[in-house]
Amino acid sequence: MTFPLNERVAIVTGAGQGIGAAIAHTLSAAGARVAVNDINPDKAERVAQAIRDDGGNAVSISADIANKFQCVHLIETTRAEWDRLDILVNNAAVEPAGSILTFDEWDWQRCIDVNLKGVFFMSQLCGRVMKDAGGGVIVNIASTAGVEKPLANRAAYCASKAGVVGFARECAREFAAYGIRVNTVLPGIVDTPMTQRMGADDPEKRAEWEKLVPLGRLGSAEEIAQTVLFLASDASSYLTGSTITVDGGMVMR
Repeated sequence: MTFPLNERVAIVTGAGQGIGAAIAHTLSAAGARVAVNDINPDKAERVAQAIRDDGGNAVSISADIANKFQCVHLIETTRAEWDRLDILVNNAAVEPAGSILTFDEWDWQRCIDVNLKGVFFMSQLCGRVMKDAGGGVIVNIASTAGVEKPLANRAAYCASKAGVVGFARECAREFAAYGIRVNTVLPGIVDTPMTQRMGADDPEKRAEWEKLVPLGRLGSAEEIAQTVLFLASDASSYLTGSTITVDGGMVMR
């Protein structure tokens, strides 16, 4: 089964690597025109160029989504390029580590600003555009951390991702009247640069993680991207306000 996006325009935040990059490639392969956002302009351009090399239509736009003015720049640059906006994927996130007892206030605030306030800014601003256009789709990437299972030394990350889930449900309720669907994906342990820094490259650590997953392996960024594609497409036209866990069955344990 395919989920064509038929020249729709998508913004994917934090798309310079990992899950965000996979989402950008997947939406492009389905026919979308993709604005690849990352705070690092070089990473964003590498992904956008790779999409263009594959025959897709993509631009790179550097912006820090924790800053409302930069969010406006991201959205308006996308609209100037293609004159519309149909899909928003809120993926950008940071994951500072540390014990609650010694955690730095700046790191806490930066995590909340990017992971939660950035979702609010982008949902609010894109929601206004989509409302005027008669509809759209927002997909949030949260995490099983803080919602289904805690994650050691990641209190700020857990809090921010739990906040995304709560915000998204109310966003879905309010935006439904304007034809805007809002859903959230909760990835489990996914093999990305972020998890590699946490130890996925260590065979012993990886084996420990795999034991936690009933399917016996880590997820791939592409598997998360396929879920996002479904939620962004007309195949999920009656689905809003939902939270979908994609974790190989880990939360059953």
